[in-house]
Amino acid sequence: MLKMNLDISKITSCGSDWETNRYTFLKTIKNWQSDVRKNKLFPAIDFAWQLQNKFNDILSENIESKYWLEREVRGAFIDDRLVILEKAHQISLQLDRLIDFVKWGLNENIELLDEAEIIKDFVYENIQVIPCCNSDKYRGKGYILVPDNKIKAYKIYLYELSINWSVDEPVEYLDLDLLRSIPFSIVKESQYDLMKEFIEHSQNLYDPMVYICETELDFPFNETLLPIVKSKLLDSVNGLTPYS
Repeated sequence: MLKMNLDISKITSCGSDWETNRYTFLKTIKNWQSDVRKNKLFPAIDFAWQLQNKFNDILSENIESKYWLEREVRGAFIDDRLVILEKAHQISLQLDRLIDFVKWGLNENIELLDEAEIIKDFVYENIQVIPCCNSDKYRGKGYILVPDNKIKAYKIYLYELSINWSVDEPVEYLDLDLLRSIPFSIVKESQYDLMKEFIEHSQNLYDPMVYICETELDFPFNETLLPIVKSKLLDSVNGLTPYS
């Protein structure tokens, strides 16, 4: 996972300048939004979700801290008046500022996420990843052909399923290795015949699994199409998509 280009610890520090924090936050969000409006979803949408989840955690933690502070710090009676300890009062004010900042940030970020998710859903619905066999095969390693309509070329990838561990849970992901980039102009046969010829003459796996991606979209390839193709391919590799 790419590291987000925003220091959340710094902009949510209680001793920091909240106006500067807002400026830094908005500048980063605007950069992500600029990419999204160019139909470049990744990594902007991943960064926005990381931010949303982290800010929700910070909000919950600090609301709980403020509740504890108000419940536990009683103050003292002086001349028949309740005087709240100065230190506790200062902490409470800082927590209020932090909570206000995080709530504001969540509202700004959710607008970006809503916009990005609409585009992502549209792309997802307009991409088909089709398994090219009618028998059960090992799906963890194989080939996929993906059209890059912007540069008018077919791209053939070797894919392989891998597993990483995150917080004691296995996380599956696909490695893609680009093997060929073939201009549309020199391809006379169908995508299926192209992959059949590739399998027969240009690869080393025995009886491999083969997928064809079909789409007419010409969105940015690496920043939008390919990540969503990988997501749909992973579903199929895991058996969530039936054989054709």
